[in-house]
Amino acid sequence: MKATGHEPPKSPEEWIEVATRELTNLRGSYLASLSNDAKVDHAVRAIEAILKAIIWKHENFQEWPKVGHKTFGFLFKHNLQAMLDHCGLRTRLRASGDHWASWATLVNAVERQARYSPTPSIPSDEEANQVAKAVRHPDSGIVPWLLKRYHEMI
Repeated sequence: MKATGHEPPKSPEEWIEVATRELTNLRGSYLASLSNDAKVDHAVRAIEAILKAIIWKHENFQEWPKVGHKTFGFLFKHNLQAMLDHCGLRTRLRASGDHWASWATLVNAVERQARYSPTPSIPSDEEANQVAKAVRHPDSGIVPWLLKRYHEMI
């Protein structure tokens, strides 16, 4: 059964499906049919979904933790940094210069766009397109790098 908006995916593979869907949605950025906010949002959702798939496999979950879980509550706060750290991938990512730069591009855009910031900013065309490239690029993109780490776990 496919996950709904109110129910988390039921397997790490379903989290990967979510990431793939978000990348497909992000493809609209190349067609100039997405707002800059939407480009960043789809990028963040793709990264978050892959990190959650990696965490699922790393923790060997039988099912996704419930909201409010004492140990895994961070999974519901959309904190990409905490998820990356929980995966234990920060050192490996940092060692790969191009991928680390892509990660930094994404995280910096997210922090500037934060809705709870006293002065949120809408990404410029250039910044939004850099985020899309940082996420999707086959050689330096963070999604291909994370997917490779995911598949190494199998």
